[in-house]
Amino acid sequence: MSPYAFGAVCVAAVLGTLSVEPLDPGIRVVVAAGAALLGCVAIVRADFAFARAALAVAFAIGALNAQWRHDLAQPVFERRTARYEGAALQARAGDDGSSAFTFAISGGPAVEVQVRGTPPPLGVPLVVRGRLEPFDDARNPGETSEREIQSERGLSGRLAHADVVSVRPRAYANTPDAALARAHAWAMERLRERLGDTDAAILAGELWGERGAVPPDLRAEFQETGTIHVLVTAGLHLGVVAAIALWILSFAGLPRAWTCAVVTAIVWAFVAWSGAQLPAVRAATMLTAALAARACGRPALSWNVLAFAAAAIALARPPSVAGASFALSFSCVAAIFVCARPLERLLSGWIALPNRVREAAVLTLATQLGTWPLTAAVFLQFSPYALVANFCIVPFVGVTMILGALQLALAWCAPLAQAAANLTSWSLAWTLAVVRALSAANASTIPMTPAPAWCIAAYDVAVYCAVRAWQRGAWQFAAIALLAGVVLTVAPPRLPDGRLRITVLDVGQADSIAVQTPGGEALLIDGGGRLERGASPGSDSQAELVGERTVVPFLLRCGIHRLDALILTHPHGDHAGGVAPVLRKLSVGEIADGGQRYGGHAYRDAIDLARAQRVPIVTPRAGDVWRTPDGVTLRFVGPSLPLVAGSRNDINENSIAFLLEYRSFRMLFTGDAGAAAEQRFLAEGVDLRADVLKVGHHGSAYGSTPAFLAAVHPRYAVISVGRHNLFGHPAPVTLDALQNAGARIYRTDEDGAVVIATDGTGVGITSMIGDGGR
Repeated sequence: MSPYAFGAVCVAAVLGTLSVEPLDPGIRVVVAAGAALLGCVAIVRADFAFARAALAVAFAIGALNAQWRHDLAQPVFERRTARYEGAALQARAGDDGSSAFTFAISGGPAVEVQVRGTPPPLGVPLVVRGRLEPFDDARNPGETSEREIQSERGLSGRLAHADVVSVRPRAYANTPDAALARAHAWAMERLRERLGDTDAAILAGELWGERGAVPPDLRAEFQETGTIHVLVTAGLHLGVVAAIALWILSFAGLPRAWTCAVVTAIVWAFVAWSGAQLPAVRAATMLTAALAARACGRPALSWNVLAFAAAAIALARPPSVAGASFALSFSCVAAIFVCARPLERLLSGWIALPNRVREAAVLTLATQLGTWPLTAAVFLQFSPYALVANFCIVPFVGVTMILGALQLALAWCAPLAQAAANLTSWSLAWTLAVVRALSAANASTIPMTPAPAWCIAAYDVAVYCAVRAWQRGAWQFAAIALLAGVVLTVAPPRLPDGRLRITVLDVGQADSIAVQTPGGEALLIDGGGRLERGASPGSDSQAELVGERTVVPFLLRCGIHRLDALILTHPHGDHAGGVAPVLRKLSVGEIADGGQRYGGHAYRDAIDLARAQRVPIVTPRAGDVWRTPDGVTLRFVGPSLPLVAGSRNDINENSIAFLLEYRSFRMLFTGDAGAAAEQRFLAEGVDLRADVLKVGHHGSAYGSTPAFLAAVHPRYAVISVGRHNLFGHPAPVTLDALQNAGARIYRTDEDGAVVIATDGTGVGITSMIGDGGR
C-alpha cells in the first residue's frame, strides 16, 4: 500500500470540488492538469490499483457535494426598500466620513451596511432601512469578484442607501453573534484605555481578527511590508494558541490522546472567540488534522495530514477552495514541508545561530519562498523587505497575544492590567517601528503583474525539483530549476494578438479608458475619480481612491508598467482623480493636459507630482496629430483657440477631444464636452465619422446633439456612468438621440467595463456583465 494513497484520495476530493466551482480559465487549466496527473499516477503505479476506485469515488463526492451546496445556497436578490431588524456585529470607519458595519438580520443573513457618521453600538437591537441587494461580481477585466471576497467574510449582501431607524442601547440582542460582538466591543474598549487607538487596533487584529479598527494608512504599510497576515487571525495566531496550550498541558502528565483532544478544543474555542472567520476556520482544520495524527501516533506534519485538511475544508466550504487565501494557506504549509529541513541544514553549515533564531529564520525563508508569487498576484506588488519584516515581527506576535490576553484577564485589577499593557506596548512599538521603517525605505514595493496560474504552478514544481536536486548534490540543476521558476513567474510569456484594444473601465460616475495598441504601446485617457466638493488636504483626496483601487490594478493586471502617454481631458476630479496614483505606481512618458486653470486637489496633486517626477506636460490643440510606431493615430479636434468662454461649464466644453484611428477603424473621444464644443466641431468642418463614440459628459442632456450625432454616425456608443448617480445620467433625451442615430448603446452602470477590440477592419465589443448593448 502506497504511503500516499490516503492523501491522493483527499486530493481527488479537492479536485472534484474545483471541477464544479466557477474558476478563471487559467486556474481551470491547472486543475485539469492536476486531475490528469493524478489519474496517470493511479493508472501507472501498480500499488495504486486498489485506490483507483477510491479516487474516482472521492472525485465524484467532491463534485456532487459542491453542486449540492450551490443548489442549497440562498442568494440575496435585490428587493424593494424595507426595514430590517437585527444587530451590528463589527464596525469600521469609511473613507469619506462614513462608517460601515456588519448587520445580522434577525432570521436572515449577515450583510454590510454603510451609513454616514459613526456606527451604532455593537450587539444591541437595531432597525435599519435600506434595499437588500447582492454584492457585485467583477465589473472590470481581471478584477476579483466582490461577492467572493465578502463571502469569505461571511457576508451575503448589503443594504444599499441605508439609514439606522432606531437603536435600543440598553437592550441586548439575544443571539450568540450579538453576545460575541458585545464581548469584542468590551475588549476593544479595555485595550484602548491603556494602549491607545493604534496599538489596540493591531492587538485586536491579532486576538480576534478585528478588521475595521486599523487605520487605512497603517494597514497599507503592513501590506507593503508583507506582514498584513499579522492583522488577520489565522494560522500564525492559532499556532501560537496551540503551542501555548501544548506547553501548559505538558506539565499535567495527560496521555497524548487526551492532550491533543484538549488542545483541539482550545483551538476551536479561540476560533469561536475570533468570530469563526474563514482563515481561522481553515487554520483550525489543519491543526485539528495534525493533532489527530499525533494522537494516533502518526507524524503531526505530513502530506497526508495536509491533504486531509484540504479535503475537509473542500467538503465543508466548497466555494472557499477556489479562493486565493486557500491557496496561500496551503502553499505556506507545503513550502515548510518541502524547504524547511534543507534550509536548516544550509543555514547550519553557513552560520552558528541559537536554535530559536535558526528556527525562525528557516520558517520565514520557507514560507516566503513558497508564497511570494501568490502574494504578488493577489496584491499586485512584490515586497522586497517581507523576509526581513516577517523575521523581525512574527516572533513577537505570540508575545503580544499573551500579554494582550493577560491585560484583558486582569482588567479587574488596574495596576496589574497597566503593567501588562506597558509590556504589550513595548512589543507593539517594535512591530510598528519595523513596519514603518521598511515601508518608508526605497523600493519598499515593486508593482507586479500577476503571473498566470500555470506559471505559479510551474514555479511550485520548480521549487520542489530544485530542493530534491540540491539534496542529491545536483547543485547546477537546482539553481537552473529555481531560476527558471522565478523568471517564468516574474516575466511570463505573453503573446500579443495584434489587435487594438480599448477598455472603458467601470469607475462609477467618472471616466477612465485604457488603450493598448497592437505593438504594445499603452495610453490612458483620464484616471477616474469623483467630483470633489470642499477641501481635500494632503494626499487623502477621495477622488484618488478609484485610481488606487481600480485603474492602477487594471493596468498592472494587463502587464502595463509604463504608459507612453496619459491624456487628461479636463481637470475635474472625476477625470483627474486617478492620475496621481498612476504616477506613483507606473512610469509615464508624457501627460496631455488642456492647460485650463483649476484648483481641485486631485488635479493639482497630479500636476505637482508630474513636475516633481519631470514628466513632460504637453497641451494638444485642434489640428495636432500623434502617431504610434504601429500605426495608431490620434487626431485632436479640440479644444480650439480661443477657448470656449461663457458657456454653462467652460471647463467641460474645453475638454481635449480627439479621433483615434487604426486602419479603417475610428473612435471619437470628447471628454465632458457638450453642445457648445460640438457646435464648434461642426462649424470647423471636422470629419467626425466614427465607428464608436465615447459619449461625452456621461450621457448628460447638455451634449450629444442630433446634429453632432448625425455627423459622427456611430455604430456603437459607450457611456461611462455611475449606478444610481445623483445627476440622472444618462439623460433619457440623450439615450433617445443615440438610438435615433442607429447606435448600439453600452453603459458601464449596467454592462460593467466595455472592451473594444479591432484588427483595424472588424470591430468586436464585449462587456463584463451579460451580453451588453441595447
